[in-house]
Amino acid sequence: MISRIKVFFEQHLSVVNVESEEAIEHRLQLASAVLLIEVAQADRDYSQQEKEKIQQAIASKFYLTAQEIEQLMTLAREKSHQATDYHQFTSLLNKEFTKQQKIRLIEMMWHVAYADGELDPYEDHLIRKISELLYLRHSELLWAREQAKSVLNR
Repeated sequence: MISRIKVFFEQHLSVVNVESEEAIEHRLQLASAVLLIEVAQADRDYSQQEKEKIQQAIASKFYLTAQEIEQLMTLAREKSHQATDYHQFTSLLNKEFTKQQKIRLIEMMWHVAYADGELDPYEDHLIRKISELLYLRHSELLWAREQAKSVLNR
């Protein structure tokens, strides 16, 4: 019993337990994709426009191939269905993303929310909730929304 407890602490609390940069990057990609999918599904209507907007956002943020994006989207949908909260995703983003990267992610979420031509109250609520979990100020949330809307109006 004591040996199992010791092994647990060594595995989970050890300073030596360091992930590779590639593994961290993959987890960041997955966390971002899951949150984007969550926004698209918030109104219970996951449209083709929203899917395409997510793929564009992932491609521009992470420079992945079409095949890599499709694999990431498949895995992200699975993780989205399994997730019980957003903390597992936002905690990683808080640890690894700069403030600008977090604002950019929120902007991408607004793009997804507006992709079908209208902003659903559930999408709006979810983006606001995630921005709070990312420790962004309300003004940063609004700035990201305005950036997304300005692209729509072009």
